[in-house]
Amino acid sequence: MALTAAASLLALPQEHGGLPVATPLTASSATGTGLDQSAMRAQGASVSPSHWGTSSGAALTIALVGLRSRSQLRGRIARKALRAGRREVVGAASLAAATFPLLGRPLSAVAAEPPTVMRTLADGVHIFDQAYGIPGLGVGANIPIRMSVLSLEGGGYLVYNPCNPTKECMEMLRAAGLTDVRYIVCGTVAIEHKYYAPQWAARFPKAEVWVSPRTFSWPVDFGPYVPFGGFSRSTSLQRVPKDSSLAPWHSKGIDHLQLTVDYAPRTVFEETVMYHRPSGSFVCTDMLIGLADDPPEILTLSPYKEGLLWFSRDSATEKVAVESTETIRDGYQKSTLLLNNINPRSLLSVAAGDLTVPDQLGLAFKSPQPELGYFGWYPCNWQSEDAPCAKLDQRLLPEKGAKIFDCRPGWRGEWARLAAGVEGTGFQVPSFVAELQISRDPETLKSFAEEIPRRWPDIKQVISSHFSSPLPASSENVSKAIAAVAKGPPSPAARTADLSAILNFRDYLEENELIYKPKTGRGQWRTA
Repeated sequence: MALTAAASLLALPQEHGGLPVATPLTASSATGTGLDQSAMRAQGASVSPSHWGTSSGAALTIALVGLRSRSQLRGRIARKALRAGRREVVGAASLAAATFPLLGRPLSAVAAEPPTVMRTLADGVHIFDQAYGIPGLGVGANIPIRMSVLSLEGGGYLVYNPCNPTKECMEMLRAAGLTDVRYIVCGTVAIEHKYYAPQWAARFPKAEVWVSPRTFSWPVDFGPYVPFGGFSRSTSLQRVPKDSSLAPWHSKGIDHLQLTVDYAPRTVFEETVMYHRPSGSFVCTDMLIGLADDPPEILTLSPYKEGLLWFSRDSATEKVAVESTETIRDGYQKSTLLLNNINPRSLLSVAAGDLTVPDQLGLAFKSPQPELGYFGWYPCNWQSEDAPCAKLDQRLLPEKGAKIFDCRPGWRGEWARLAAGVEGTGFQVPSFVAELQISRDPETLKSFAEEIPRRWPDIKQVISSHFSSPLPASSENVSKAIAAVAKGPPSPAARTADLSAILNFRDYLEENELIYKPKTGRGQWRTA
């Protein structure tokens, strides 16, 4: 998801807004975009290893910088990007992975095949939850990812954002009688939501495959049929149209809207949201998320539960009750804060330069629970409750020493503000998507949000591709939450201050023309 842009978008030096991150994904998967190699070849590009590029956050920095028209700026920023690449600014979980790539990992974190959780949310609406995080590592920050299967009037099903077609997943699909797949729809350009589409196309050769119009492969645009891991040449790919009446599912109980925003040079956010009329379900990818206090069920299963236990501690020497639901909840809330706020004000970390490796290694030897992973290595120190001297409403400046050990806001308060959502709705646009991507064209975003209740006045629930679902909703609240992005960072002031790292990052990118400043005309949702 675009949320995971936090994982490796730009590993910039800390004094320029560099951010510690939780999950080292890849350049194109992290941003939810990549580079638009040409004006979209033929019928859209497929998913393949070429999407992955490199796991270094600096890779996208260099890619974006390489597109700048001013050679002096290109050279200056590229040099910073290269330095950042050497430093590999990563967050708590990824630093642990870099320090102990395979050692000290709990045996229970090893799984032959990732688990799937299936639920039926309404008549004709089924979801399949999986998760992803650090490849090959069970301990770290993991993100729930969701596939939705929607019934079509007249028979058959539409699969939105296909997930990993594991043996368990396919058995669940068959047991629920959902194998009459008519359409496979990739709702975004983000790789994690389209990576498995070729496998679904192979399993259901009669199904039509529809991709986001600006989809492509990166760093080399092979078009739709990549040599390894892509679609078979026998698979015909079609682009989801802006005009929903041209889509075959429009006459079968499903409508859609599609928002496209060019937020950086040759770089795009694009998402198709769908409305399942029979159930009143607003189905989206990264457009909205909702956060419950307890983790989604998928994260309570191995190998993801171990990641929550690892994050549950406030410090390396704390002992936690591994069977306690409160412990699991604490780990979920802290890892989710790291994924959404990027560098929470309550957190001191090795990645941000707040803590030192020698000191944390020394604490690792004193860990009372080294079995939680990485031989006790835990490069984090969390403040649980607001310190009396904490300045809750004050935005942190992007400079070393901005965080004071004894004067930090508590993570429990940060979580409460994050989970509350925006405008009283209980949900929100993910902060990274909001501040760096769709906010680049506020006017288009507002008109897109206004179209939702006009076209779909009977929304009853939101089904997002990440975190909690379903979310009780109304058409007005969905519109309000999306339109709120056009007003600027969320309120109250303490919530804005919680986003200090992202806002500093945004300012740095704008200053160096790595993302566009907000301007009308960068986005589109209506038919041209």
